[in-house]
Amino acid sequence: MAKHILIVENEGLIAGLLSRSLTRKGYDVTVLEHDSALKRSRKRRASLVLLDAPPTAEETSRTCRSLRGMVSAPIIALVDPALDLDLEGVDCLSKPLDVRELLAAVEVALSQQGRGTKRAPRVLRSGDLTLDLRTRRLTKGDQRHRLTPKEHSLLKMFMSNPGHVISHQAIMKEVWETDYTDDLRTLHVHVSWLRKKIENNPKEPILLRTVRGVGYRFSGKA
Repeated sequence: MAKHILIVENEGLIAGLLSRSLTRKGYDVTVLEHDSALKRSRKRRASLVLLDAPPTAEETSRTCRSLRGMVSAPIIALVDPALDLDLEGVDCLSKPLDVRELLAAVEVALSQQGRGTKRAPRVLRSGDLTLDLRTRRLTKGDQRHRLTPKEHSLLKMFMSNPGHVISHQAIMKEVWETDYTDDLRTLHVHVSWLRKKIENNPKEPILLRTVRGVGYRFSGKA
């Protein structure tokens, strides 16, 4: 039986963009406006709710709480990147949308539904850095960067192990899936790219330091 996805919005723009892609993936899709969704969502028995979030954090939080009182399905809120939201039980994806990212998020949310296990964190935070593990987006203060897959894997590894020295061998094994460490130029280049995005002064790094001859240490403190 096909999974049923409920799209909640007011403008009609998100539904027009996503309905076709979701239908092609085999999902049943229903579109409701915000007001009617709060009245009719119980009858829809949705497997997942996609919410085109209102423009303010307060309205978004209120709408999500109302939806959560109506349905037990996972909720993915599509939010303006300027909104700093961390809603319990709600995944947030920033606009403008990348359809591939959204489809991946939908599949993950549906696969986790009903497992009864604690969900893995969706973001890592350290100081003014926030790494979204689903979208590969890095936020530093008011700056936002979309990381490449390798940059994302590197930074995830560093931010998950603050204060620890991570060897070249461990990094190459985890990120590049190889034990070969005779040529580390690719690693050094990727670290250089990361530093340009996370350091105030990439030439004098504070957050991500080189441990000469061994590897790198991420302090997470500027």
